[in-house]
Amino acid sequence: SIDHHLFVINPSHRHGIIEALSTGDQKTLVFTRTRAAARDLADHLDRRGIPAVALHGDLSQNQRQRNLGKLTTGRVNVLVATDVAARGIHVDDIALVIHADSAEDHKTYVHRSGRTGRAGKSGRVVTLVPTNRQRSISWLLERAGVEWTTTAVTAQSPELAAFVTQ
Repeated sequence: SIDHHLFVINPSHRHGIIEALSTGDQKTLVFTRTRAAARDLADHLDRRGIPAVALHGDLSQNQRQRNLGKLTTGRVNVLVATDVAARGIHVDDIALVIHADSAEDHKTYVHRSGRTGRAGKSGRVVTLVPTNRQRSISWLLERAGVEWTTTAVTAQSPELAAFVTQ
């Protein structure tokens, strides 16, 4: 049971929206397209007081395992990853998957999203999309065979605050 949400955003609000979604004690997995974006976003969140680490292909296997272990043990609540984490990793109790950068295709979307809602638990998936990409991302979600809600949000919108407190 996974709830899928499409948040239509102004790209200048992206970091603020991710910060708002990443607050609290829930385990959150954020997907970015590039290694640099994963590293930069994890550093940004960490500087803002949200414990986060990155997982990407530039890290050694030991560094990957250490960062994944930090999420598993609760030392951090947010793992910012490239598609290296879309398959083959298992972390219990990931409550939220955020597609900070949308998946390239519907199969990748399904694999990324499948990191939550495991073992009979519920989960939520949020895809952030600028207005000019809404149609193409909606088509991708249709191909993935999911139902979703679409909401326009800013970092300060009441809809985002309501989503976070659910």
